Amino acid sequence: MSPFAIDLEKTRTASSLVMIEPALNALGSMLLLSHKETDPGIHDWISKTRAQMSADEQARHLLVMIGFHYAILPPHSGLSFEAYLDEMEATPPSVLRERLLSAYSGICLTGGPQQDSSQGVDWDEVLSSASNYVEFLRSRFGDELTDAEMESRAYQYVIDPAAMKQLLTGHLRWFWKNHLQAEWNRVRPMLEESARAFNQIDYSRMSRLEIIEFVTGKEVTESKWGDQLLSAKELVFIPNAHFGPYMRGMKIGNKFFVYFGAHLPEGSGVRVPELDRAEIVSRISALADDTRLQILQMIAERGEMRSHEIMETINLSQPSVSRYLSQLVAAGYLQERRANGAKAYILNEDRIEKTLKAIRAFLLGRS
Repeated sequence: MSPFAIDLEKTRTASSLVMIEPALNALGSMLLLSHKETDPGIHDWISKTRAQMSADEQARHLLVMIGFHYAILPPHSGLSFEAYLDEMEATPPSVLRERLLSAYSGICLTGGPQQDSSQGVDWDEVLSSASNYVEFLRSRFGDELTDAEMESRAYQYVIDPAAMKQLLTGHLRWFWKNHLQAEWNRVRPMLEESARAFNQIDYSRMSRLEIIEFVTGKEVTESKWGDQLLSAKELVFIPNAHFGPYMRGMKIGNKFFVYFGAHLPEGSGVRVPELDRAEIVSRISALADDTRLQILQMIAERGEMRSHEIMETINLSQPSVSRYLSQLVAAGYLQERRANGAKAYILNEDRIEKTLKAIRAFLLGRS
C-alpha cells in the first residue's frame, strides 16, 4: 500500500483543497523570474518581465528571491500580497533575519550531519566573514546550489538586519507596483475558476499521492516529497498562471503547498478560454524545439531508451540531455523509470493524444 494512502488529507475539506493564495502565488511567479533560463511552457509574462528589468534590477531580484528566500516566505497563509507586504514592514529586522538563519540551521541537502537550532549552529563563527558564510551554505546546499558571489552580497545585509529589511520590503513593493499588480488583476479570475472547478471534486476516496496526481496531472513518485508530505497536517494546492507544466512543493508550518500550472480538471464541463489557451501553449511549447522532437522520435521508434543512450546518439553533453529529458517529462510526453540504476524513458502516447484532442477542441470546437 502506498505510504500516502492515509487519512491525513481528511484534515482538509474538499471545498478548500485548492486555494489561490495571493501572496504565495505571487512569490511563486517572482521565483520563476530569478531563474537564468526559461523552460518551455513557462508563461511568456516571465520572459517579457525579465526583459523589462535592467541588469541591476535583475541582480537585486535574484538577491532577494534566492539569497533571502526563507526570510520573505509568509509566516502564514491566506494573505493578499498587500497584506503580506504590510506585515513584513511591521516585522522587526531581527525577526526577519532569525527566520532566515533558523531555516538554514535545519536544512542539509549535502548528506552531511544536519544540525538544528536546538543543537546549535555557531552563528558567531558563521557570520564572522563572508567566506565563512558562503562555506556554511555550501556545506548545507552544495556547490551547485550556492552562488558564491550572490551569497557574499547577501552576507553584507545579513550582518545588518535593518539594511536587509529595507532591501526586502523596498524591492518587493517596487516589483509589485511596477510589474506584478496588473498581472495579478489579469490572472486572478481564471485562477479562481480553476480553484472552483477542482474544489467541486470528491477526494474522499483518494490518497494524498492520488490527489496530487489528479490535480497536477503529473505522475509523482512516492519519494518526491516524502517526509515533508507525510508530516504536513494540511495539503493545499496553488494554481499559478505562469508555472506551465511544472510543479513545486513547499512546506510552511503544518501545511504542504503544491504549486501547479493553472488548468481545469480533466473531463470538466467548464470552459475558460484563457485557461484552455494557456494549457495548449504550455503543451506545444515543449514540442517547438528540434532536439526535443528528435529525442521523442528516437524513443518512439525504439520503445524505450536510457539517458546515456540518448546522449551518445545525439552527441550532446549529459547536462544538456538531462535538461531536455526533464522538460519532456514535466510536459508529460515522456515517462521515466529506473532500470538497473539508470533512468529509462518511454513515450507517453496518451499525453500526445490528449494534446492533439485539446488543440482540436480549442480550434475546431469538437472533441
